[in-house]
Amino acid sequence: MKTNLTKTNLRRASVALLVSAGLLLLAAGTQGTDPGRGLERDTLVGGKLEGAWNVTVNVCNNGPTLTRLNTFIFGGTMQEFAAFVSPPLVVARGPGRGVWDHLTGGNYSYTVKFFVLNPNGTLAGWRIEMRKVVVDVSASSYTATGTSQLYDINGNPVGPPICATETATRL
Repeated sequence: MKTNLTKTNLRRASVALLVSAGLLLLAAGTQGTDPGRGLERDTLVGGKLEGAWNVTVNVCNNGPTLTRLNTFIFGGTMQEFAAFVSPPLVVARGPGRGVWDHLTGGNYSYTVKFFVLNPNGTLAGWRIEMRKVVVDVSASSYTATGTSQLYDINGNPVGPPICATETATRL
């Protein structure tokens, strides 16, 4: 009887171990993708946004043209740095920080905020830019459209939102 009890316990333990391992593998297979942040994007049709990009921004209605670097970081954050504006702006600004999301396929969106300074270097307010991005299938370029809104230091909108388009190539 002692031998049967041991064999039964071993079978039960083996089955329990196999079931536990299967559940662990199933749970692990669902980890690492976060549809809200676009972490599954490598398996989809369309390019991926993550990485560094050389960007040209054209403000609508004959506005200035900006050259900037956008860096989209794994997990959904981004950094932006405008290096050249033509014609030069009289208002200084800081680098931008923001977030990005994967929508579907090669479609993404991002929002970036940067501070705007008075000529004496004090804070004048900030600007928030929102873009809809389409990455090409080769993941080597993207185009974007969107708006930009200036806010004063109290958070009140200054003027109407302005539109802009972007073209970008991977750095």
